Amino acid sequence: MIGYVCKYTPVEVLRAMGADPVLMEPSVNDFNLADTLLYPNICSYVKSVLEDAAGKDYEGFVLTSCCDSVRRLYDVLRARYPKKFLFMLDLPRFASDAAAGLYAGQIRKMMEAYAAFSGRQFDENVLREIMLCNSQYRHPEYEPNDPNVLRIALVGNRCSNGLRNLMQNCGVKIVADLTCAGAEREFSPPAEGEDLILNYTKQLLKQMPCLRMGDISARQRHIDEVVSQTDGVIYHTVKFCDIYSYEYSTLHRRISVPLLKIETDTTPQCAGQIRTRVEAFLESLAAAKGIKPVDEKQKQRGENSVTVVGIDSGSTSTNAVVMNEKKEILASGSIRTGAKTSVSAEKILNDVLKKAGIARTDVSMIVSTGYGRVSIPFADKSVTEISCHAKGARYFCPHVRTILDIGGQDSKAIRLSETGEVEDFVMNDKCAAGTGRFLEAMARTLELDISELGPVSLKSQETVEISSMCTVFAESEVISLIAQNKEKADIAKGVHRAIAGKACSLLSRVGGEPTYMMTGGVAKNQGVVQAVEEKLGAKLFLCKDPEIVGAVGAALFGLESFEKA
Repeated sequence: MIGYVCKYTPVEVLRAMGADPVLMEPSVNDFNLADTLLYPNICSYVKSVLEDAAGKDYEGFVLTSCCDSVRRLYDVLRARYPKKFLFMLDLPRFASDAAAGLYAGQIRKMMEAYAAFSGRQFDENVLREIMLCNSQYRHPEYEPNDPNVLRIALVGNRCSNGLRNLMQNCGVKIVADLTCAGAEREFSPPAEGEDLILNYTKQLLKQMPCLRMGDISARQRHIDEVVSQTDGVIYHTVKFCDIYSYEYSTLHRRISVPLLKIETDTTPQCAGQIRTRVEAFLESLAAAKGIKPVDEKQKQRGENSVTVVGIDSGSTSTNAVVMNEKKEILASGSIRTGAKTSVSAEKILNDVLKKAGIARTDVSMIVSTGYGRVSIPFADKSVTEISCHAKGARYFCPHVRTILDIGGQDSKAIRLSETGEVEDFVMNDKCAAGTGRFLEAMARTLELDISELGPVSLKSQETVEISSMCTVFAESEVISLIAQNKEKADIAKGVHRAIAGKACSLLSRVGGEPTYMMTGGVAKNQGVVQAVEEKLGAKLFLCKDPEIVGAVGAALFGLESFEKA
């Protein structure tokens, strides 16, 4: 097994030598080894490759000089694995005949080195056969358009199969995978008598260029052509890989179809947020295209009355609502999310059914939302909290256009159209900056109950500043202010102003406009509400129970499943 990282690696030549080249797309839990052997600002993909190299039995590695991070990776691999096969191809920046001649020379040197290392010889007929097979590839973007299926283009830097699988599990068609190393490799068989390696190299360099190449005009034309045939684009970048962030910026201004940017670091820590962002994006596209899923429960309805339950499984609290077909809330409840999501969901379900005075068998459908939505086994369907908060907010405030939801683990800003469809949304980063968890940590440091933090801050007489939104650093600032004998009320007010600054930044990013509404449990904190209104310069609409807005939205999605077309 030979590991490689770049689309310009001569994979077909390696196969013609009997090698087993494998594209390295690892998902790792930490960078302990990489943090020891590489610079901190090396891109997370290269770090994960090093971790992967240490954990698997690779025969060797073939790298290209595609960026400085890969060059440093080569240095580390050479020092750490001197007995393994390791070759660095000096990749040209252009696809001219002269550049192809130079790169063909590099490939021949690699072939000689691998033959000396493994004893395997190059089989010209095998390479010709591979090139012939690859010439018969059919582009999915040119296949017939099914109006009931979303057509999505995946563009940008390399991404894991986890993102592709997530999209496909949502029922979308990936009509083009234009990520680094994601596009299909296409070759035409060379004519008899033609230099096989040179011909292969010319075709290898004339693939859709990556951003590392000197002339990317063909890339821009191809992306524009593909994107025009899609319902939306998901653009993936890797942390610390700046060149693809530049392309995203220009693409965002250039194309007219909806575009979602996803940045990952190859670890699974942010998988929950990635799932929510992708699913919410696809839900908004499906709504805009008029695609409505048909549920088995809908087919079984008959003439019976409909009662649905919406469950919002958050990181801090689990909320539930029972609703009848007249969209009347029969019962609602909220409990702390314990150590096991499914157990909390089961408990709140039993609680609200008891309050409503109905049996479990009378429930037509259960819809889950929130971070734990995929971990509730008895839910009939799940919808992202983005879509559910949008629908729930419109239930309480029909004129709302912008929603600020501050939950236990994340913050979201959602902009709605006049008809209530999600037009845009942003979420905070994967840390707990400016969330309910952040407030709990600050309250603990001030020796206050979380319910006291808001009322106490309203008594503030002096302005103090909390400059950091990182929970750890902000806690240090609070401790420093306590040491200066500052009043708890002033410190609490400073914490709330810091959250308000973060929240208003999110609202600005989605182009928020009145009417504003705040949802989530933090909306019960009067201090945060006041600070956000002061920073925003506008009033926030608050409903009586802001923590159940997501559950209400989930229940409404359940009712929509029974509406006759």
